[in-house]
Amino acid sequence: MNKYTIELTEEQMRLIAHCMEDIGRFASGQYKLQYTIEQIIKDVPFEEYMERRNNAEEHLRQAKRALLPDFADNQSYGYNSTEFIGNVYQIYRTIMYQLAIDHNWNNVYSSPALPSGKMGTIKINKVEE
Repeated sequence: MNKYTIELTEEQMRLIAHCMEDIGRFASGQYKLQYTIEQIIKDVPFEEYMERRNNAEEHLRQAKRALLPDFADNQSYGYNSTEFIGNVYQIYRTIMYQLAIDHNWNNVYSSPALPSGKMGTIKINKVEE
């Protein structure tokens, strides 16, 4: 298997983690794509922001119904219910765990990702400059 090293700024690493979390949650049935929608409409006046967000969430809820017709609106798969969801979880949680270590956070990301997926965990090395 080929392996690669990618050098990222912390900001880039956070962006990857947030987007991966949105996609993992969407694939598991949590349809809101919260981070992605916030970024798309972040500069819109509040009233319009709320209207656009609610409209987008309604369309995403309908997409969930098309993709997972047997699921209730509040129903979702677990973090490791499919290989895809488990692999996405493993990547974004490992990134957030590294950030928690680097910033001495005491929150949900302060512990390593649970075993999931089939790709294994990613390796993150902090670059000292």
